[in-house]
Amino acid sequence: MDRYQREHVYADRSAWVVVIVCVSLLGCGGAAEYRRTGHVYAPRGPLCDYEVVRNRTIEPYEEVGTIDVAAFSAGQLPNDEEKFRKVVSEYVCQAGGDAVIPGINLYGRWVIGTVIRFDPPQCTQCDDKGMKEAAVEDDSGEDG
Repeated sequence: MDRYQREHVYADRSAWVVVIVCVSLLGCGGAAEYRRTGHVYAPRGPLCDYEVVRNRTIEPYEEVGTIDVAAFSAGQLPNDEEKFRKVVSEYVCQAGGDAVIPGINLYGRWVIGTVIRFDPPQCTQCDDKGMKEAAVEDDSGEDG
């Protein structure tokens, strides 16, 4: 093989390496980094059930940690609850969280999650139903 043929073989190999790297990056979605900001709780299992709190919650809660969602491009950041759950579930369950409060940026991308644990013992208005249902009953307009 002469020099000209060797250069083309190396060029072809380089092109394949670039193609493989680009394709592998396209398949990657969001990733995340967890930071503990509160108490440490026992993990709840890899497929735990938790809430995504999109509206203000009136139940008392404690912040356990934050999840910073990252991606190779802004277009790969989650833009709905289903995609957000795929990225943060592991962290919420591992932290022992009951819920996560998403932070949505100006472009509708879900870029941060605040992991929380509800804390009913500190709630003076909570009963077995929980404070949410008690608050709904209080707002019904009926005077006792």
